[in-house]
Amino acid sequence: MLRKKVAILAVCAFAFGIGLATSAVAACNNTCRLGCERAHDTCTGSGCELAYIQCYRRCGCVLP
Repeated sequence: MLRKKVAILAVCAFAFGIGLATSAVAACNNTCRLGCERAHDTCTGSGCELAYIQCYRRCGCVLP
């Protein structure tokens, strides 16, 4: 009986994690994200990485 409860809880936690991850990805504006990536590819000065991360977050993306 305990194994069955643990298995059910594990499946629920997995489903919750997948749902959370997909909602984070769905919130990201793809057109905006692509603009950030183009700007990062053409950037040659210092601070490119920080500018990229800030741009990415402005688009609503969670993970750069």
